[in-house]
Amino acid sequence: NEGEPYKHFQFGSGENHLQLLPPSSNRVEIMFRYSGDQSMMQLLLMTDALRRQGANEIDLFIPYFPGARQDRVCNLGEPLSAKVYADLINQQHYRQVTVFDPHSDVVVALLNKVRVIKNHQFIKDVVAELGSDLILISPDAGSNKKIFELASQLGGLEVVRADKLRDVRNGAIIGTEVFCEDLSGKTALIVDDICAGGRTFIELAKKMKDKNCKKIVLAVSHYEGSA
Repeated sequence: NEGEPYKHFQFGSGENHLQLLPPSSNRVEIMFRYSGDQSMMQLLLMTDALRRQGANEIDLFIPYFPGARQDRVCNLGEPLSAKVYADLINQQHYRQVTVFDPHSDVVVALLNKVRVIKNHQFIKDVVAELGSDLILISPDAGSNKKIFELASQLGGLEVVRADKLRDVRNGAIIGTEVFCEDLSGKTALIVDDICAGGRTFIELAKKMKDKNCKKIVLAVSHYEGSA
């Protein structure tokens, strides 16, 4: 309708199309929620449309970065997906790209002009609601560096390490281990960046219950399919 700031539709053959009103300033911030590869195409079209309307400084806030879990090639014939998405973003020459709690340092290294918001304040708020006898659980070896840094920010909370064994051919979890003897009376806070189907955390919770954990809480920065 006339006066709408943003119109979007798809042609019958599948192409996206959009139309924007002129921005009120030459500096614009896009808050982008990834919701599938169609949304990536919409972002690229929006960026082009904004530039054609006079926006010459565009900041992108993309909390969940797509392809973040595919930050290495495990099997012959696979793409390095994180780099493919990062290249698309870099080609837009945003003034700044902000991501929230990225999966690994690989994503950060691949992006130009990137700013990282860590999950520290988010977890501080969670910890404040949980009370005493609290421990942090690092769900796998890849999380250890981030969890120990987080524990330091939280005043030296105890960290219990865990690990999982995956079949790299299909991603299936074939084993879980928690590296401690007993968790009696403890509230365990599992912290991770992404939850997909939740299988990792279900198997981990079973192991912690076997070790007499009093309460188990999960805090994740991104749920698959949402920002």
